[in-house]
Amino acid sequence: MTGSSDEDTPACQACEDPVTQNGERRVVSIVENGEAVHYEFCSVDCRESWDGSTSRYSNN
Repeated sequence: MTGSSDEDTPACQACEDPVTQNGERRVVSIVENGEAVHYEFCSVDCRESWDGSTSRYSNN
């Protein structure tokens, strides 16, 4: 993200903090309604908490 500003930094899907290149950044890419959607997380903990709080992968 060379040359990017804080305004360009995505928010963590779980905690809404800015996602930085801190070495813990995680991205989950899935297909929703025929399009690739990318969810970004600031840490492993936030990524894991998101998995437990969504029914995104169920068919219910």
